[in-house]
Amino acid sequence: MALPSLATLADSVTYGYSLPADSATTLLARASVRIRRAAGQPITPSTVTVQLPVHSICLELPAPPVISVTDVQAVASDGTTSALTGWWWDGVHLRLADDCDITRVQVTYERGWDTLPDGIVELTCQVANRLANTPVGMDAGIRERAIDDFRETYAAESVQAAGDLLPGELTALQRDLGERCVWVVGL
Repeated sequence: MALPSLATLADSVTYGYSLPADSATTLLARASVRIRRAAGQPITPSTVTVQLPVHSICLELPAPPVISVTDVQAVASDGTTSALTGWWWDGVHLRLADDCDITRVQVTYERGWDTLPDGIVELTCQVANRLANTPVGMDAGIRERAIDDFRETYAAESVQAAGDLLPGELTALQRDLGERCVWVVGL
């Protein structure tokens, strides 16, 4: 299942980018794939279930931002789960009851952004615009081309970045996502 693009043609116009109308949707989808890959964590809202060790009554959930916590279960040593009461989500941490005597919990929560940060939307438009203006062949790894007495040479960094984000784009993405605290290897 393809995830939705992180920006629309209307967003690109708002941020001052002129994407070719016939390929704008494809360019925004390609930019979104690159941004999600570089993020290393889900951006679009998704439901996650994790099991966490309990070392204190205050737990930090992986892969923020957390939209809501929907279920918390105690996990017994044999792996069975049972409903846990007395927990609450304070917007930053999952807090368990003071008298909680368990060593592991299973938490189901929704994470991601209901509304994407403007920086990620604008970055998606920027990357799509760069892809639209990448010379034909450079994204396939062509480093140099010549026709008669005309010669064009691309920096090795440009060729390498044609399929990924540029260093400045990565910095902007990290600024909007915050520090990564978990690597997602599959969805």
